[in-house]
Amino acid sequence: MRWLKLVVAVVVLVPLAAFFVQNSSRTTVLSFDLGVAAWALSSPISVPSLMAACFFAGALAALGWGLWARAALARKVRVLEQELALRGSARSDGPAGWGG
Repeated sequence: MRWLKLVVAVVVLVPLAAFFVQNSSRTTVLSFDLGVAAWALSSPISVPSLMAACFFAGALAALGWGLWARAALARKVRVLEQELALRGSARSDGPAGWGG
């Protein structure tokens, strides 16, 4: 299993490193044009740094989305546990209840 992980890492990381090295001198000017208003960066940005920034922004957005969904599920579990506790205490007047 270690060898498989090593091979996958090399197959992914070597071309990625080669891309960054080969394209480190290429730059692009970023602009945003709405038709009514337009913005542009004052200086060009390198393509690899732009790609890295987009990757990390996407990872951060996915992490935020996942944490939001997890918090929503945790709230739902808390509500269901409270409902179960209330129902259990209503039925616990006999020996079959949670309280014994």
